[in-house]
Amino acid sequence: MTSELLHHHRVNIAALLIVLMSTSCSAKKEQSSVAPQETDKPVNVLFILSDDHRYDLIGKYHPIIQTPNLDQLANKGTVFKNAFVTTPICASSRVSILSGLTERTHDFTFRQPKAGKIESANMYPNIVKQGGYQTSFVGKYEIGISGDNNERFDYFKPLLQSKTQSYEGKVLPQSYYIAELANDFIEQSSGSGKPWVMAVNFWDPHAHDKDKIDQYHYPEEFESMYQNVSIPAAKLSDDASFEALPEFLKSSIGRVRWEYRYANEQMYQKMVKRYYRAISAVDKAVGMIYEKLEQTGVADNTVVIYMSDNGYNVNERQLAGKWFGWEESLRVPLIIYDPRKQQSHGKEVQEMALNIDIASTIVDLVGVQAPSSYQGRSLVPLLDDKNDLTWREEFFFEHMYQPKRVSIPPTVGLRTERWKYVDFYKNDYQQLYDLQNDPKEKTNLIDSPEHQRIVSMLSRRVDDYIQQYEQQRSDEVRQRESFVNTRD
Repeated sequence: MTSELLHHHRVNIAALLIVLMSTSCSAKKEQSSVAPQETDKPVNVLFILSDDHRYDLIGKYHPIIQTPNLDQLANKGTVFKNAFVTTPICASSRVSILSGLTERTHDFTFRQPKAGKIESANMYPNIVKQGGYQTSFVGKYEIGISGDNNERFDYFKPLLQSKTQSYEGKVLPQSYYIAELANDFIEQSSGSGKPWVMAVNFWDPHAHDKDKIDQYHYPEEFESMYQNVSIPAAKLSDDASFEALPEFLKSSIGRVRWEYRYANEQMYQKMVKRYYRAISAVDKAVGMIYEKLEQTGVADNTVVIYMSDNGYNVNERQLAGKWFGWEESLRVPLIIYDPRKQQSHGKEVQEMALNIDIASTIVDLVGVQAPSSYQGRSLVPLLDDKNDLTWREEFFFEHMYQPKRVSIPPTVGLRTERWKYVDFYKNDYQQLYDLQNDPKEKTNLIDSPEHQRIVSMLSRRVDDYIQQYEQQRSDEVRQRESFVNTRD
């Protein structure tokens, strides 16, 4: 893959509603107008990751969806308005979050060997545990990490996707079950005197892929939510926008899943509402966990981070899913609430934040030295509002997974503050969007004569990132080169 891709770029350059809510948003929180100050007391970190929650579906910013607990978190914390993933698929993104590495470097995705020994040893749970922290993982796992997870995590509860699970003799929706497991750890840790870092990974609102009738599932109490509203049409969901796509995208998995999600107006209304309900259910589970933080007296010393593992396409261009380089695939919600940092409360940050920044951020929060291998940056300085901070103005993204049973065309690309360049290098198709003048990414400028200098510059930058990230692979991962090059 590598030589083919680099050659390709050289050629280019040369040629040119009301729900039953938890009490997390309780009156006692509202009564406290002054946040606690930072102390020398070790902080806890709660990292919450949802699956397929697109960036704009937070009630605070959306006219329909209801997420009262995330709204509360956003109002009290810092919202990163330009948060992205470097690979828009769950397996790769989740390893990038743990390792601080791009897919190009850690080389983990579906049907790949486990992440390398060095990459796995440097994942943030290992690093913070070495620094004296308790570590916990609850929920969706579905990734491969070298080493013993029962040594990496003091409390390890990996789960496969299901609609319900049994907890203390009761059948609970899975999102609530995950919250209860998280709460068990918080309760058990409250008397230990040791600080902790916990990752809570929800499966929702990910579709149940084998259920082509209903797709999204949620607690029964949410069934009437959104029932009496009409979901507006997605951007660029007209026939002409679909017909303008190249044939390989028209026949991709994005179109296959569109057929049983959004193929007609009735189906679109049903599926989007079900998707929204699954998000609202995650929101309630988040509230359940925050309530436990309050009950155990650790809320004022626990940093809460909420993020999604990738974006989501909801009928834009008459496609479904993620995988591609458009904004709806790459962008994710990201909220960080540090109750100790008064200056960070109620802020909105415009700088680009990435999933590979999470590992650096967590180790920074707990005061442990980050491994030099991390490719992301700590977001803590953005919480601190440092005026002299120099920040990234671009990032590299890609999607390397190429399954045999469905069509997911691999991509590489670069997004700057103004431009987006995407190369479907196996399909000889490129895209260039002017995000400043065309935020909907409607007009592909790749063949525009006056934009060839931009195309050439961005293409060279992609080559630079490919070389940089591949050079940063460990010897173990480099030895997989022949496997990587024949994944298709």
